[in-house]
Amino acid sequence: MTDFSRPPQPSALSPQPCYACLYLPPGNTTHLPSIAQEFSPRYEQHGDALIVIDVRGLERLLGSPRMIAHELRREAADRGVLVHVALAGTQTAAIVLALARPGLTVIEPGGEVAALAPLSLEILTRVFELKTEAPAAREKTLTFQAWGLKTLGELAALPAADLAARLGQEGVACQAIARGEDLRPLVPTLAEERFESSQELDWPITELEPLSFVLTRLLEPLVTRLERRDRGVAVLHVRLHLVTRDVYARQLELAVPLRDVRTLRTLVLIDLESHPPPGGIDMVTVVIDPTPGRVLQHKLFARTCPTPDAISTLVARLGALVGQDRIGAPAVVDSYRPGAFTMKPFALEFREPTVLPDPRAPHPEPLAGVLRRCRQPVAARVVLANGRPVRVTTDRRSYAGGAVLACAGPWRSSGCWWETEAPAAMPTHKRDSAQWEGISESTRRGWGPGASEKKLTPAGVGPPASKKWSREEWDVALADGAMYRIFRDEDTGGWFIDAIVD
Repeated sequence: MTDFSRPPQPSALSPQPCYACLYLPPGNTTHLPSIAQEFSPRYEQHGDALIVIDVRGLERLLGSPRMIAHELRREAADRGVLVHVALAGTQTAAIVLALARPGLTVIEPGGEVAALAPLSLEILTRVFELKTEAPAAREKTLTFQAWGLKTLGELAALPAADLAARLGQEGVACQAIARGEDLRPLVPTLAEERFESSQELDWPITELEPLSFVLTRLLEPLVTRLERRDRGVAVLHVRLHLVTRDVYARQLELAVPLRDVRTLRTLVLIDLESHPPPGGIDMVTVVIDPTPGRVLQHKLFARTCPTPDAISTLVARLGALVGQDRIGAPAVVDSYRPGAFTMKPFALEFREPTVLPDPRAPHPEPLAGVLRRCRQPVAARVVLANGRPVRVTTDRRSYAGGAVLACAGPWRSSGCWWETEAPAAMPTHKRDSAQWEGISESTRRGWGPGASEKKLTPAGVGPPASKKWSREEWDVALADGAMYRIFRDEDTGGWFIDAIVD
């Protein structure tokens, strides 16, 4: 009869130590993967200070397990560092022993449980720190100590079924560490792969059509490699080496991961059409920053949305047509200027629709009114009496005018007065005045604080580079029922309708 209460005894059929763990104590700096690559291509890195190496098969080359451990430590010493080296039949046992014991440790076949038994329970926290689960491990360690346990051997001897009933899978994982058992196989760490391709040209090119063939030839193998690794293009870098020995670089940040050659080529050509290189091209280099592929699950009864490839191409074409600073989604800026905003790139990620509120739920009190701001302030004529507006009229169609029944204000605001001077004063009388002669329509529309802003910065962030403003605002109710927010530009003296109160 087999006694399962006793740890397994070593036998001739027990597996030989096949995992080596290198631990780098604090205060040392070296590149552990460079050491591991000298012995085996199969290694898994846990942070910057610990690495596990699969050393099976090295007995024929280096000798016994102890000789393998000595070679590992000697290789690290040649690089100027002293590491903890542990060899065992499981990854878990090698990791625990490397963290707990300095120097060199080799476990005989089948001796993992006995080697880990005298170690303190505090080692559990250090093991789980490698998996960023230190708080949970600390809580479990305190629980085990409250039960009267002090060592890993006492934890390993607990009934597994009772431990799982009290602590769940986390308790089972802690006991597996105490017994030196692996819960998963070794997952080799792959070296960072660089997606880059270059091609030197036989003669310089200056047009986009021949460049498109070169881009296709460079992108096709890169996209094939991305598909094999389930990656997509996050950022596309294009470097053009010119005949002037300068490097003209462009960078395309994509809203969604793409790996369609035609779409990527089109985006690059559109960008170069808007920003042409200043000379002939001798060599083309394409560098891709990869990102995990995008998985999109369509609904059976929902209308199919446009593909990200088509949307990205459309946005790029619109940006090349009207300018990158004139396309995007509006966003508020950190400014007190009324109507100030900036443009940010469109978010092309598909999101689930917002859940509608329950109609049976209590509704908040309705708003008394809504302020509908005019994108371009409307020029108006205002008659004052005792410093307060008594009549508002305008030449713009669909805007009412008449006597003021009630008004509130003024509210005065100013800003950016330290910048350049405001434009010339706007004529305050009718547009058929002689003062309007020779002034273009676009210049007329540009008068007023809401329309005198300069173009935003290329990055599209931060407050706009605008002229100074100084204005006083009034809310007026007219005799015909219309309610406006009007303001007077203190620099030009002109009156404008800024918003309509609905």
